[in-house]
Amino acid sequence: MLTIGQLATATGVSTSTIRFWERRGLLPPAARERGQRRYSEDDLSAIGMVLVCQEAGFTLAEIGQMQRESVGRPQVWREFVQTKMTHIEDSLTRLDHARKLLTHAMDCPQEDIGRCRLFQAAVGRRVGNPTVTDPPTPTAACRC
Repeated sequence: MLTIGQLATATGVSTSTIRFWERRGLLPPAARERGQRRYSEDDLSAIGMVLVCQEAGFTLAEIGQMQRESVGRPQVWREFVQTKMTHIEDSLTRLDHARKLLTHAMDCPQEDIGRCRLFQAAVGRRVGNPTVTDPPTPTAACRC
């Protein structure tokens, strides 16, 4: 059995975080020995699972919901994962678009990026009023 301090050291999670996760129901209540929390290897694994879920992009609320709703329904976690995958794919698409715009901005010969046809088209699309019908593809050799 581990003390909360030992568990914190082993997992790299602060003792206050462990207590918080217990209050939120993400971790089972700790066993007590002479008034002190005591943790098992199962608790160590439970913290590891929360950490891995966070690394995968799940919020604490989503982790708690997934834990509650998957009890007795093992297929439920797959639904949560599929939903998260969709969100991640959407985020990657947005980030790729942002990277292309920023890369173009660095290479664009326009002194004022607001005069760049690519950025004007992006602004037009963003506000639902496209002003440039065929914007250039972002490239290092901008022909703005």
